[in-house]
Amino acid sequence: MTEHEKAGEARKGLVDSVKGKAKEFLGAVSNNDSLTAEGQLEQAQARERKHANTVEAVADAESEQALAQAAEVRQRGAEERSAVEAHTAAAERAARAQRNEQRQAAEQAAVSRAEDEKTAADLDAHRRVKQAEAQEQAEITDAAGQAADAVAEQQTVQQITTNAHDEADRIRARAAHLTNEADLP
Repeated sequence: MTEHEKAGEARKGLVDSVKGKAKEFLGAVSNNDSLTAEGQLEQAQARERKHANTVEAVADAESEQALAQAAEVRQRGAEERSAVEAHTAAAERAARAQRNEQRQAAEQAAVSRAEDEKTAADLDAHRRVKQAEAQEQAEITDAAGQAADAVAEQQTVQQITTNAHDEADRIRARAAHLTNEADLP
């Protein structure tokens, strides 16, 4: 329902409530019980309509908030993935640079010493790469968990919204039923 339609529903509810109060008052003053009952029924219907509109407005607001939160979580996940990728690329560049420096040093030094240093550097670079990969995997796992939590929260909010819409439909149906029972136009 658009904002314009919601405002129209609110005005209609207010008018119905005022009409109902006027009928109740006129019925009480003129000792016309059926007019009094009709006025009370119109007021009850107006209250039910107001409640249904309130429930729907709350559900819409909660849905919008949940969508905004989900978008924010997706954005944060994308930013974290970018940071992890940048960190990994920097670690790989650093490891490559270190290996190149070690190769140059190995060429300048004695063969046995160069081989020992290269082996140590390769092990260190391998360890750092493994650490960077483990860190990247941990951050990806954390981002995936946050995304899964956001999806679960979105589904919960959608269920709440659906329940609120169902409650609003039930209240409208009840108001229509009350109107039909009272033989009101």
